[in-house]
Amino acid sequence: MVGWLSGGLAAARVASDRAELWFPGALVSFAAAGWLVLLLTVAPPPDAIGAAGLGMQLAGSPWWPWNVVVLGVAIVAGVGTVLLVVAFGEVALFMGLLDPAGTDTPPTVARAMAVLTLAALPVLAAALILGWLAAPAAVDAVLGSDPATPAPVRLLEATWPYLLALAAVVVIVQAVGAAGLRRPGWQGLAAARRSGHRLVPQAAVTLVAFLGAQALTGGMLAVLWHPLADRLADGGLAQPMTVILLLGFVWIWLVLVIICGVVQAWTSAWWQTELGAGSGAKSLEGDP
Repeated sequence: MVGWLSGGLAAARVASDRAELWFPGALVSFAAAGWLVLLLTVAPPPDAIGAAGLGMQLAGSPWWPWNVVVLGVAIVAGVGTVLLVVAFGEVALFMGLLDPAGTDTPPTVARAMAVLTLAALPVLAAALILGWLAAPAAVDAVLGSDPATPAPVRLLEATWPYLLALAAVVVIVQAVGAAGLRRPGWQGLAAARRSGHRLVPQAAVTLVAFLGAQALTGGMLAVLWHPLADRLADGGLAQPMTVILLLGFVWIWLVLVIICGVVQAWTSAWWQTELGAGSGAKSLEGDP
């Protein structure tokens, strides 16, 4: 346990001292979830009535069912693009952390893409199954008659067991995926099985840190966006103060993206400490 914690502290020192790792870390963090946080802030999802109206428009379109096919292809292409960007960022982080005197073999983008795709499949399957099981409770929570409790709180109270199960799947997949990314072939699975008692808790800690950084970003962006959205809705884009607020919003968002990048760099450095094949792990622990 002491060695496990010392590896996390060593990785934190690396992430804080090496600013060149922040950009690829920010790229990974933004591609994985940051874009969705920003989108949900500036363009909230439609409610049940809006979603039903969209479904009716799709079904009533003369392009049915090809419009649904095109939408499905666009979603698959979007997911593939996200995985590709994450793969580029992960490889860049690995190369930045690689010890030239060590024996670690840097992964290629193709290998990283393959590992991420294989890791995404069980998470997607678990999300679909758990979503289907949680749908009745979620509908009852959203349409509940308790106006004193906000709908998100009711939804969380009704679905927290399913969310916890999904988080467990994500943690296990993340541990196996991190080992597969840093160890070639079956060596990754062997390393995950041999060191699962260390990798699974590490995956849980890094997942909490990742979600915490994204929640901080979303919360601060929501606070900043509400007054700005009111000004834009009232046609105040031409006002100097609105432009200043908009520039401030973008600047603070970029700072938050960099903070998420630091967290991601720390995560990658910690995985490298645990899974480095040779002296790469030792070099991190020896960095100032």
